[in-house]
Amino acid sequence: MDDDAPYLAPYGRHIFICTGDYSDYCDPEQRARRLELYLTKRLGALGDYMNPQRVKVSLTPCVGVCMRGPILVVYPDGIWYHRVDEALIDRIVDEHLLGMQPVADHVFHGLAEQPER
Repeated sequence: MDDDAPYLAPYGRHIFICTGDYSDYCDPEQRARRLELYLTKRLGALGDYMNPQRVKVSLTPCVGVCMRGPILVVYPDGIWYHRVDEALIDRIVDEHLLGMQPVADHVFHGLAEQPER
């Protein structure tokens, strides 16, 4: 291993929030950046850098859906949420991240739903 490589603390999940930079339809009110700040604060101990179950949160310019955003994706779970707002973030934290049950009524895609190839 490279002795000069950067260090990254272990983490359990990575959440991507799409900013919709390439489409006027994804997040026309540009809420993604505010939601990222809200989620980061809402995570509490799950956001602690040294917590091995930490949830990393990243903004991304596009996840390729381009409608009904903001879009939020939870990996490695492969769960995709649409029309995300603060109330849904509260449910995602409580039910999905802490309770291990995705918020089914707001999931529009899951990796497990992919057809066999």
